[in-house]
Amino acid sequence: MLPLLSRWNPIRLLSFVSPRNKHKRDRNRPSQRLANRNLRTAGSAFVLVISVTLTIALTDRLWANEEPLSKPSWSEEDQKILQTIHTILVAGTVQTWLNVPSPPYNVGVTLKLKLEDAGFQVVFDPKQPYDAILHIQYEEVPSGQFQVLEQATAIRYDMTLVHERLGKIFSHHFEAQPNAIPLGSLYWDAIGNLEEDPYYCFVGDLIRGHIDRVQNEQDMLMEVLVRPFSQNELVNAAGSRGATQALVQQRARLNIIQELGEGSFQTPEAQAVLWTVAKKAQPNERGAAITQLGEIGDTTFLSPLTTLLEQETDPEVRSAAEHAIQRIESR
Repeated sequence: MLPLLSRWNPIRLLSFVSPRNKHKRDRNRPSQRLANRNLRTAGSAFVLVISVTLTIALTDRLWANEEPLSKPSWSEEDQKILQTIHTILVAGTVQTWLNVPSPPYNVGVTLKLKLEDAGFQVVFDPKQPYDAILHIQYEEVPSGQFQVLEQATAIRYDMTLVHERLGKIFSHHFEAQPNAIPLGSLYWDAIGNLEEDPYYCFVGDLIRGHIDRVQNEQDMLMEVLVRPFSQNELVNAAGSRGATQALVQQRARLNIIQELGEGSFQTPEAQAVLWTVAKKAQPNERGAAITQLGEIGDTTFLSPLTTLLEQETDPEVRSAAEHAIQRIESR
C-alpha cells in the first residue's frame, strides 16, 4: 500500500513490479524468461516515464453497481472558475504484478489522448503551468478467475480531478477482468474490457461535461451517443489513430445503449435517446436501441416501431423491430 502524501509533496509516477514477484524471480527464471520476453516485445512501445505530483488520496469510488453521481452543484463564482480549466496535470502511480519494467498498456499516453480529444491540454511535469490535477492510481493484479496463468490480469483504476480552490470536481473507479472465455491474450482481453467501458472510453467527455455544462455522467453519455460517430477522432492504446479504436468506440457505444435500457438509466430521457438512435444511427446501433425499447416494454413506442418496421429495409433493424414489437405486445 502506498503511504498518503502531504498535499504538495512532489513524487515521480512509477511503474513497478510487486515485491512478491522478487521472491519468485530466481526460482521461476527459466519459465518466466520466455513470457517476459514476449511481454517486453509487445510492450516496448509503451514505456511510461513521467515526472508528476501526487497531492491527495483517492476517495469516493464510483462504479456501475453504486449510486450514480448526482448532478454537481456549483455557485456562479465556482462556475466561472471551472471555465478556466484548460490544462490538466496527470499525476499518480502505475503498478503491475507482472515481472516486467512497466505495464504493456500505456496508461499515460492513452489517458492523455482521451483528454485531448475532449479539448483539454495535458501535462505530466508539475513545473509546467496547469489549472487542475487528475490523480490516477492504476493497478494490475492477478485475476481471481485465472490464478494459475501468469498473464491473467485484473485492473483497478481510480481517477479524481481536483482543483486547488474548488476541491474534487470529478471521480470514478474502473475495474476490468478477462472474459470468462477469453479470446487471445488474457492480458489484452482485460485491457479491451477496460477500453470498452463507456465511462472510460469517453472519460474526457465526462470531465468536459462536468466542467462546461455541469452535466452528470449519465447525461453526458447520452449526449455522446446521439453525437454523430466519427472515425476521424479515434485513438488506440499505442497512441495512434485507426481501425482498432473504431471498434473499441463502437462497442463502448453499444454498451451505453444497453445501459440506457437498464437500472437507473431507464428514464423517459433515456427512452427518448434510444428512439433517436433507433431512427438515425448505424444499423447495429439502431438494432441494439430497438431491442432495448422492446425490453423496456413501453407501449408508447408500439405504434412508432410498427411504422418504422413498415418502412425499414435493413434486415438487422427489421428483425430487431419485429422482436421488439412482439416483446411489447406480450407484456
